[in-house]
Formats: sequence, structure tokens, C-alpha cells
Amino acid sequence: MDINISTIAASTFFKTPKCTDCAKESSEKNTLEVEKENEAQRKESNEVDKTSANPEDRLTEEQIQQLEELKARDQEVKMHEAAHLAAAGQHAKGGPTYDYQQGPDGKRYAVGGEVQIDTSKVPNDPEATIQKARQIRAAAMAPAEPSSQDRQVAAQAVQMESQARAELQKQQLEEREANKVSASDETDGPNEESNSSNESATSAYKEIAEIDPNKNLNIFDFVV
Repeated sequence: MDINISTIAASTFFKTPKCTDCAKESSEKNTLEVEKENEAQRKESNEVDKTSANPEDRLTEEQIQQLEELKARDQEVKMHEAAHLAAAGQHAKGGPTYDYQQGPDGKRYAVGGEVQIDTSKVPNDPEATIQKARQIRAAAMAPAEPSSQDRQVAAQAVQMESQARAELQKQQLEEREANKVSASDETDGPNEESNSSNESATSAYKEIAEIDPNKNLNIFDFVV
């Protein structure tokens, strides 16, 4: 029960006895009583001050146990989310947000929390997407005891990396095929031109041979 000190002081009265014959005895008695009452009042005031300064002193054993659990949970949640945030780096969307519960002492304690992370792919860049997926997985598994939600995010990051890796392999295969076609075109071009020149030279050789059968010609003399 809260006690108002000023009320106690105002409600405490001391009266002097009217008996003139025993004035001295009454005076000594009243002095001792006043000192005792003043001492009791000081003790009571100290107890009130202690109760007002520390609300936990008014808690029951059950409430004290609940408060200790809330304090431990608050510390655990904040360390958990701090680990996510540190590992997520530039992919984190702001700081942690918390769910609070009021304790028996009137204070709020974090009982849950989250850190939002950007899990989108990097457009047209599977290599960058692979690196991002790995960092997301590391951020999800950063706390000492990852939650079921953390493990789910980590699994999604593994799938994201796998898809990006397949896309990268497809991209590399297409580039190799394109390089082969380009190299083949460069190789086949001069041969076709040479064949065309040889056909023209052969035709010219036949025409000349028909005109002068006795003349011996080298076909390469007509290759330009």
C-alpha cells in the first residue's frame, strides 16, 4: 500500500497534559514518546521512498520471474536481429523493427522482431544474382539460433542461386555457340572466294585451249 508522507505528518498530533501537578513527569514521558514516534515515522518514510524508487520491490515472486524472462527475451531478440542486419549489408531495408510486451514493472520489452531484406534478382546479371543470393543466405543464418522463418529465407536464397547459376550456364553456352559461328564464317569466307576464282580460271583455260590446243598453260596464271 502506498503511503503519503505528508499525510502521515499532518495526522500526527501531540497534546500537553493539563495536570499541573505532574507536568514534569508528563513532559519527560511525552518527550520519549515523541522520539519513538518520530523514529517510527522516519522508518516508514524510508520504506515508502524505496518502494517509489524501485517498482520491482513491489512485485510478487511470480511477477519477478516473468520480468526476468522478459529481460532475457528482449536481449535475445535484439542480438538476433542485429546479426541479421550486420550480415545483410546493403541488401537490408532499414533497421530492425520489434514487437513489444509490457512487463509487470510497466516497461516495454522486445519479444519479437524482423529485418527486411531485398531478395529480388539483379536484372540481366546472373553472376551478381549469385553473389546476392549467397549474402542473403548468410544473413538469414547469421544468428546463433536461426528461426524457422530464417531457414525458409535461406532455402529461398539457395534456390535463387541455383536458378541464377543455370541462367549463367545457358548464357555462357550461347556465347560459345555464337563464337563458333563467327569463327566458322571467317574461315569459310576466303575458301569460297578462292573456289570462285579457280572456277573462273578453269573456264578461261578451257577457252584458250580450244583456241590454241598446242599452247600449255598453268591454271594459276589466271588466278587474280
